[in-house]
Amino acid sequence: MKTTVTILCDNYVGKSGLIGEHGFCVMIERGNEKYLWDTSPGISLPHNLKALGKNLKGLKGIVLSHGHYDHTGGLKWAVQESDGVEIVAHSAVFSQHMALNRKDPSEAPHYVGCPYSRQELEELGAAFHFVNHTEEIYSGIRFLTEIDRIAAQLPTDPHLVIPKGNKFVPDPMEDDASLLLEIDGSPVLLLGCAHAGVLNILDYVKHKMGIHKLSAVLGGTHLMFSDTDNIQTFMDRLEEFSVDMIGVSHCTGFKAAVELANHFKNRFVIGSAGRVFTF
Repeated sequence: MKTTVTILCDNYVGKSGLIGEHGFCVMIERGNEKYLWDTSPGISLPHNLKALGKNLKGLKGIVLSHGHYDHTGGLKWAVQESDGVEIVAHSAVFSQHMALNRKDPSEAPHYVGCPYSRQELEELGAAFHFVNHTEEIYSGIRFLTEIDRIAAQLPTDPHLVIPKGNKFVPDPMEDDASLLLEIDGSPVLLLGCAHAGVLNILDYVKHKMGIHKLSAVLGGTHLMFSDTDNIQTFMDRLEEFSVDMIGVSHCTGFKAAVELANHFKNRFVIGSAGRVFTF
């Protein structure tokens, strides 16, 4: 089945007339069915959809990679536009995700989770389907979550915290999820922010799912705070999957993107807003 992945929203723009915004949103089209993977912070989604000649009529589902605002801010608008759409997410998607001020950690953490409550979205017509384990959510689309996490392979991002009692502790981001798209040939791994650790996700795909070849890895890798050694490990791991294409977005970071581009050469692309991948 022909599968098209269109980057609707990203930090960077790859086509004139689009808006860049810190966040991520993708449209997945398979045959006559279409889905959203995340919804950006919300400003860029309606503008970029129109500029790209797309709409949410007949949208079958919205799938969330996690509950941060830069992936869920467009939910309210998307639900209103798609009239009673299903939302697939981990049940912890409405966790009290908080963040410390990077420049002044002594400041009180601020909320960075979903801007809307479950009740508010349901009153607009959303129907939630919470998934806390890996399963096929739509034909040929598997939701990967609750994967094994090796601590040494988690992203270095200490500013993300969550309230526990009268203090704040590191946010485990238990709602983090990725997608595996079945296509003719080897599957495509579609990331959101890879808070579970992109190496942990690749390990899961290989050792738990028995997949040894990927056509592409697309989306946010959360390598923006990683050192060269970690980036090199990621590149080595991708080579084990004989990846045909690596298309990075959002939280990958400039340094990692440059190193990936130098290594993968014509197999590398920036997954910026407006980029279309067809399988």
